[in-house]
Amino acid sequence: MRRSYVSTLISANKDRSNDPEENASKGGFKYDADKAPLYRGAISSFPRAITGVAEVSAFGARKYVWDGWRPVSDGINRYSDALVRHLAAEAKGEILDDDSGYLHAKHTAWNALARLELIMIEMEEDVSK
Repeated sequence: MRRSYVSTLISANKDRSNDPEENASKGGFKYDADKAPLYRGAISSFPRAITGVAEVSAFGARKYVWDGWRPVSDGINRYSDALVRHLAAEAKGEILDDDSGYLHAKHTAWNALARLELIMIEMEEDVSK
């Protein structure tokens, strides 16, 4: 029996999908195995934490400007320092940040993400050179 074009294509690319091969004939097949599961891997796993980070982002935008954190000179080190200051405040028994009124843990997470984003941008720029 001759395989259809779709079955052949699916079979050749099965490692790139999370769907069983037999779903191809039903139209229920998606090439997404090599893509980050942004919703399941972040948003739905950590909805409160993501909301908390967004709250800190909005606080920063009111205090400064949206995305004003990106061009900060020596940002990786400065956000690392800020992250550790919030951890140290928690270690001393402080739960809420005096300036924002938010959990220090929210600020810690925000600083970790800002630091990670800058590191990843820097790595992309190094690769493209």
